[in-house]
Amino acid sequence: MEFSIPFGGQALNAVDGKGRVSLPADLRATVERRAAQAKAANMPVDDKLLYIAEDEELPCLTGFDETEYFALAGQLREQRARETAHSGRKSLIRRDGGGTETFSPLQPVTFDKAGRMVLTSFLRKAGGIEDFAFFTGNGPYFDIWSPTRAHAHCMAMGDKRLLRILEHLCSEKGVSL
Repeated sequence: MEFSIPFGGQALNAVDGKGRVSLPADLRATVERRAAQAKAANMPVDDKLLYIAEDEELPCLTGFDETEYFALAGQLREQRARETAHSGRKSLIRRDGGGTETFSPLQPVTFDKAGRMVLTSFLRKAGGIEDFAFFTGNGPYFDIWSPTRAHAHCMAMGDKRLLRILEHLCSEKGVSL
């Protein structure tokens, strides 16, 4: 089942020394709406669970909710069924773009009713995140950036709109870029 409610918006939130940060209200509301849609379809999803990993291409973290996790698992099952039908073999462990690369890097992260969650030291190091995290909605996913990495990426890509938003949020919170 596809969930059409996308993640959108952006926010800059403080990260404390233990890695605690608040999931922005817009993203939290999207997780809750997607979970309600999934539960209405009898899917057993946890509306307080996220999966976060280092992005494969960008210098940031990427996250999604359990509805997207189930969608990815379904896509992987379909891919394997097609390959099995074609080759006549069934491989339980794949090392060529299958489940290991898809699911192993994911770090489960829960958030409370207020949206507070903990980014592990591994995730903070992978994302270069220190005192602030810049969240951006990205359709079925959301990204978590170090403000300085986001700034450099926006400059390199010529993304003037997101650059202006980031600079404004940083200015409001006294964050130097």
